[in-house]
Amino acid sequence: MTSFRVPAKHLLILLAILLFSIVGCSNSDDDEGTAGGSSGTPTFETSADLNGYLTAAIYDEYKARDTYRVVIAKFGEVRPFTRIMPSEEQHISQLATLFNTYGLSVPSDTVGGLPAPASLSEACSVGVQAEIDNAQMYDSLLYGTGNYPDVQAVFRGLQAASLEQHLPAFRRCAN
Repeated sequence: MTSFRVPAKHLLILLAILLFSIVGCSNSDDDEGTAGGSSGTPTFETSADLNGYLTAAIYDEYKARDTYRVVIAKFGEVRPFTRIMPSEEQHISQLATLFNTYGLSVPSDTVGGLPAPASLSEACSVGVQAEIDNAQMYDSLLYGTGNYPDVQAVFRGLQAASLEQHLPAFRRCAN
């Protein structure tokens, strides 16, 4: 039997999503804006769940962009960082559009303060792991967004960019 290890970062994201889900739960008989109606079953406000999913995604994109900024600041205009950082900006923009579409506040862009890797080789390895983690995070987030085809389309697109474009570039850089 193969064991599956969930990175601590993903556990925190999943716990945050669970917390947003629990906070949004109610037993209200008012079925307006809830998923369960007045049947007496617990209902949830989908905007709280959606906010949790989008928040997890945008913070991961903020972190990736800021990591690549730190690498460029330390090592100069090096590829693939200079080519991928603008993509991270586009990812953030796509997620911000979803926040706005659903009337949710875009979380503050306050990641910053990330340490620079010791070497360019280490930076490339960090990029490899970050893109792997990013794709796995989107697997988790896709699970809970089935009622939002537009959100799923964006999440799938961002996941594909990580797996098909960014990850191969960082792997080439790391070797």
